[in-house]
Amino acid sequence: MRTTPTRVWALTLLCVLTIAALFGSATVTLNQARDGLTVLGRDAGPQAMATTELYLALADMDAGVADVLLMGTDHDLGSGREAALERYDTSRAQANAALLQAASLTEGDTVEELNVQAVLDGMGVYDQKVSEARLLNDEAQAAPGEVDPDALEAYREATQLMHTELLPKAFNLGLDSSAIVRANHEEGQSTVALGLVWVGVVGVATVAALIGLQLYLRVRFRRRFNAPLLAATAGTVVLTLGVIMALNSSGAHQSDAKDEGLDAAMALARAGAIATDMQADQSRYLADGDFADNYQQVYLERAQQVLFRPASTLTDYYEAIGEIPGAYPNLPGSDGADPDDPGTLGYLGQSAQDSLLPGQEDALAEVLTAYAALQEEDQLMREAAEEEDLAAAIDIRMGVAHAEDGLFPAYTEALGGLIELHQEEFTAGIERGDAALSPWTWGLPVGALALLALVVVGVRPRLAEYR
Repeated sequence: MRTTPTRVWALTLLCVLTIAALFGSATVTLNQARDGLTVLGRDAGPQAMATTELYLALADMDAGVADVLLMGTDHDLGSGREAALERYDTSRAQANAALLQAASLTEGDTVEELNVQAVLDGMGVYDQKVSEARLLNDEAQAAPGEVDPDALEAYREATQLMHTELLPKAFNLGLDSSAIVRANHEEGQSTVALGLVWVGVVGVATVAALIGLQLYLRVRFRRRFNAPLLAATAGTVVLTLGVIMALNSSGAHQSDAKDEGLDAAMALARAGAIATDMQADQSRYLADGDFADNYQQVYLERAQQVLFRPASTLTDYYEAIGEIPGAYPNLPGSDGADPDDPGTLGYLGQSAQDSLLPGQEDALAEVLTAYAALQEEDQLMREAAEEEDLAAAIDIRMGVAHAEDGLFPAYTEALGGLIELHQEEFTAGIERGDAALSPWTWGLPVGALALLALVVVGVRPRLAEYR
């Protein structure tokens, strides 16, 4: 190490090694970021969204059966018996597909795999019980709203199975899938953050090595500047900062895709699923007089999950919800003026408004208006039932559920439009994250080779002087 060529070789080797280390650390970190985008955008994310559809499909199955029993011998009420049965079969197929998605997402988790199997087995038992209920009601030639007692007992067993076993497990699978996505996302972000530190540290070390070589050559060979080494130093700074900026940008897009896209879409999908179960509560309320009060209370509890306002009775709830469309975008209670008013909460409340992106305000307004209209019809239906005008109450219920011009399809269409906007944001966020990283697929190796070439060009003439 006492000779000049040896020292030049040593400093050159140090520069080469640090450049190689910069290339390696950047490559590993970029690949980790790409893996995170792949998991969120193409694997766990879409699978988690699919599992939220399981609750909706199961609730829709139960609502379809309740409507069929409520129709009795009048098969033309609302959209008709055939449409209700077709709806049941479609929901059954959707539930099976969602279970397959849930099984792939929870693979390796023994508890969740058992839950998936339990839901699958329970659906078979449920099918048997509802088939028995339909058969008994058809044989009894029951009039609309006068379900045969034996058929009603069979349906009670079926819907109890649905609400004590299947729906809770389905809801938990959706929550667990969200937790899996969140854990994967946080782990990936932490790994990339650590990689960013390494890229920065190695980048600084590379610049220091290049400056050290430049200074040695300047002192030993009495040359003011070494243009190739100056270019290599500047290139290292550009390469390091470019990779760091790309990783930060990609991570921000990935977080936006999850928070403003996937999480918001899944929350709204749960609102749709619970609202579907509320529709089944309406039919059960009319079909099963012995438990009508129970179904009414359950309806209120589910309604508060979808859109919460302080109300202890349905009458108070109708009034509170009716104020929201007119007040929007200012949600009642959100100003904090009343310490006893927690605000407008639930899946369609403040959280839904906070997750909106510019230009989406009208979409949420449409959903809230449709939901308020549903509550108005629910109030009319219950008033007719309390006045013992069962035929009018059934007409209102079947009109709400009518596939073509019913208020509930209008609500689901509005909600589906808002969900689609968030899903588009999810897809766009993943694409922006990929776009931020894609130039470095070729840019990083080309840049590293260019740095190595500049080091060689800068050192070779000096070493040639000792031949």
